[in-house]
Amino acid sequence: MKRVVVHLLVFFAAMPLSSCYRNTRETGPEIVAPTTQAGPIIWRHFSTANDPVKTMTMDGSNLWMGTSKGMIRFDTQSGEYQTYSPQTTGGGIVSKGIYVIRVDPKGNKWVGTYGGGLSKFDGATWTHYTSADGLGDNWIYDLLFDKSGTMWVATWDGVSVFDGTRFKTYRVKDGLPDKWVYTLSLDHDNILWFGTEAGVSRYDGKSWTTYTHKDGIGADVKPEAESTQFPVGTTPPGSSGGGEGGDYNYGSSSAAHHHMNLEKQNAGPNPNFIISSLVDNQNQKWFGTWGAGVTRYDGKTWTTFTKEQGLGGNFVLRLALDPQGHVWVGTDGGASWYDGKAWHTITTAQGLPNNFVFSILFDDRGHRWFGTLNGLSVFRGVLPG
Repeated sequence: MKRVVVHLLVFFAAMPLSSCYRNTRETGPEIVAPTTQAGPIIWRHFSTANDPVKTMTMDGSNLWMGTSKGMIRFDTQSGEYQTYSPQTTGGGIVSKGIYVIRVDPKGNKWVGTYGGGLSKFDGATWTHYTSADGLGDNWIYDLLFDKSGTMWVATWDGVSVFDGTRFKTYRVKDGLPDKWVYTLSLDHDNILWFGTEAGVSRYDGKSWTTYTHKDGIGADVKPEAESTQFPVGTTPPGSSGGGEGGDYNYGSSSAAHHHMNLEKQNAGPNPNFIISSLVDNQNQKWFGTWGAGVTRYDGKTWTTFTKEQGLGGNFVLRLALDPQGHVWVGTDGGASWYDGKAWHTITTAQGLPNNFVFSILFDDRGHRWFGTLNGLSVFRGVLPG
């Protein structure tokens, strides 16, 4: 564990976050997309120098974003922003690839990175954790705080749990179907759900149950099934090509060497490869797959939705729940939401700057934020459909 005290007195300009028309500190014009029967769709777009926004979390008026070049804090009211990288934090963040940011009950920001372990920021001091401190692995994909405030960490070598002092890691020998874990969810019954490359694990604190495509997760896919052309730097996590190799800045090894496994080449659709998850207001579980759509589990029945049922794309990169209880899905074909009966999708045709949607967030002012391949966009107005 390493602590770094950093005094951040200036706004760094290494990763400009600016309105596509003018500086974010100014109001600037808004973009009005094609009008629906219910009213206009109003957008505002911000540039992150074409760096994908892979994760977002809100703390007060501050929107925290993770990209492949570092972390950004954006004040949504004043328009001021600040960037954080291995250089500007003095080693508080070791890897520039940021996959997940979460705020704990005390207001600390926890940052999971690609190859650089886990960092905590209390506003003044950074505390850095790696596998040397007991963390399962230095590649972090998701974080979750349970009802007691205990933190769970999805890594590329199991699920680690942190009680504030030490880490304990659950691995395949304990009940996980695969060591590569990408997503964590906690249901209303305090049961944990882990998404892996070999299906979903349910953990009630004592026993494990695993569900796979054979149980109903994901759509059937064929060897010649559609793939999707992901841009450089956004290939499947864990793919043989190294995925986000450019994000890695930890030691002298590369991500490809660290995780080389010839049996794991996830360029094509895989219904057992779970990369996103969500528990809705009815305690139904939703699981996003790599190319096989999104699956809902109500405790008895598994129901899968794909492009054939109206989903924007079959590669489900993010799941989110809006204040009205609608499930939103970030895909390779836009941002889709489910009204309980049908799917509706926002794409570039409705004003989205790019159809690759990596993150989705809703603030308390009714704004909908989308992290895409080309940066950050905020939408307000009437939803089409």
